[in-house]
Amino acid sequence: MNDDSGSKSGRFLAGTVLGAVVGALVAGLIVVGLGDPQRIYVTETDSASGQHDESVTGTADSQIPPTTVALDAATTSDEATTPRVEMTDAGRLDVKAVLAAVAPTVVQIEIQTGDGVFGGGQGTGFIISADGQVVTNAHVVEAATDIKVMLYDGSIKAAELVQQDPTRDLAVLKIDGENLPAARLGISAEVEVGDEVLAIGNALGLGDTPTVTTGIVSALERELQLSGSRLTRLIQTDAAINPGNSGGPLVNANGEVIGVNTAIAGNAEGIGFAISIDHARPVIETLQTGEVPKRPLLGVNIIDVEMLDETSRRQYDIFEGVETGVVIVALVEDGAANAAGLKVGEVVLEFDGQEINSVQDLVSAVRDSEIGRVVRMLILANDGSTRNVNVELGFTEGAGG
Repeated sequence: MNDDSGSKSGRFLAGTVLGAVVGALVAGLIVVGLGDPQRIYVTETDSASGQHDESVTGTADSQIPPTTVALDAATTSDEATTPRVEMTDAGRLDVKAVLAAVAPTVVQIEIQTGDGVFGGGQGTGFIISADGQVVTNAHVVEAATDIKVMLYDGSIKAAELVQQDPTRDLAVLKIDGENLPAARLGISAEVEVGDEVLAIGNALGLGDTPTVTTGIVSALERELQLSGSRLTRLIQTDAAINPGNSGGPLVNANGEVIGVNTAIAGNAEGIGFAISIDHARPVIETLQTGEVPKRPLLGVNIIDVEMLDETSRRQYDIFEGVETGVVIVALVEDGAANAAGLKVGEVVLEFDGQEINSVQDLVSAVRDSEIGRVVRMLILANDGSTRNVNVELGFTEGAGG
């Protein structure tokens, strides 16, 4: 494959799914896949152990898919070169107009893994700066040894991985170029359920131009628990997100990117997920500098009380009669929780005023807090007494625990 040369047709092989298993769950969700959006299968069981690191900074096990432009949260990107599209007189999405504005910013990504003979995959990305910065999913490129990007005009360029954050499933690439079309970033806080949207991407590697699907915003603030990482504040949509779409934009009726397509429900129709652009924006800003975002860290391993059998309850010396909550099963030696005097077997009841009933509750609460913040935790001790403990949160980088 030669950069910037050759005909468009056939430059990228049809997307081949390489089938790797990604262990994951969200109230029993299991993720599978390679080379396409992280595929989530709803089951009726939970994980084997149910144990999680509250920091949610572990790396998802997928190798590739089936998961600085200083951007002000209240504005679109200053780098945007695409026009803002107006809705039709009837207030409906003008698909052709949106596509004409956004499609030139969407790129096809082909990666090679290992020696490139047997390993590879495809995904999607979108340009966010005229000099060639590209956003995609981390699970598209995290195992790549070589990355190529095909632009809308058919030219192919070598891409450099600037940085990735597997815990947020985001990555930034850099290609050579100038005056490239850059996507206009929207404000996902303004998105409402029922809004019309487009999903654009390299679906199944079917051709040299993006595949476009339409739908609505089905739900907001969705969360997915992967093995070692957690995606939060997701936009759920019924716009079809297919293998190869990972990293592509979810676009509103004004042609603005409101999300980064990342996952699909594999055993259900019309359930796809995109990382909201407001949530992605600060991560992207950090990745563009070559750094990995730091995360608040409590420094405990935890498990839902209800998942423990009697033997485990005795092992951790949990107070009798506790039916719900989150029990501490291990402490990081130099972590914030250990420094504050928390103990194995104690149950977390509240975190910074928020009631904690499950691992997911505590994971979200810690992630949404701030490094260095002193939070008050209500703890049920092994003897049945309760106490308030002030904990100064530490930090971790990238996929640490």
